[in-house]
Amino acid sequence: MNIYARLALCLAIHAAGCVAYVFLNNAVVVAYKAFNGGFTTRGVAIGIAHYMFIYIFFGINALAAIIPNLWAKLGLLALMVAWILFMMVPDNPLRALFYTVAQGGVTLLAILLTQVIELRWERLALMRQTSPASPAHA
Repeated sequence: MNIYARLALCLAIHAAGCVAYVFLNNAVVVAYKAFNGGFTTRGVAIGIAHYMFIYIFFGINALAAIIPNLWAKLGLLALMVAWILFMMVPDNPLRALFYTVAQGGVTLLAILLTQVIELRWERLALMRQTSPASPAHA
């Protein structure tokens, strides 16, 4: 696969995952407010940390789209999930669960989807190279 095609594919898939996460986050916020009456009714507000997690999520997805090595991508994902857990579990365990599952899951799905597409693309290219040319039927 051409490096520019791979980069465009990875960026498009990770960007689609980021957009999907924004809609998922909004849906969960509406549901959380409907069940619990708001964010500060329990006495603990998340504040600006929410924006920090969003920006980290966008940055990790951008890096995962650029980096070609699968293990490096998974390492970045593990660092992101570990950071979210470290920051959120002491004060907001339910939100920590949501952020780790939602952000980690969307990023993992984007990584796996790009890997599958890249492998299929390479397999198709190898099959084209190894298949003999069909003789002309005259």
